[in-house]
Amino acid sequence: MICVAAHAQSQCPGYVETDAGSAFDIASIIRDTGSPQSALDKVRSAVARVNAGGGCSIFRDPLACEETLTLANKAIVALQACTSSGLPKGSAHG
Repeated sequence: MICVAAHAQSQCPGYVETDAGSAFDIASIIRDTGSPQSALDKVRSAVARVNAGGGCSIFRDPLACEETLTLANKAIVALQACTSSGLPKGSAHG
């Protein structure tokens, strides 16, 4: 089981970056949360809270917020790819 977790984690990128140069440290959030799936859940939850609270228009710097959400969405895509790659073929993921 430990080998499976290590294998799934090794397929995740260390970070993602936006065209503007902002970076999201995927390796650190995986380490902090314990797994790529937990990291994915945490990032999704954070994005959902911003969206539920009115989106970026409620912030003093909506452009910075939009950049952060772009970065978070890139992290979500990367985490989805590395969590799904660790699943056996035909298994359900929910």
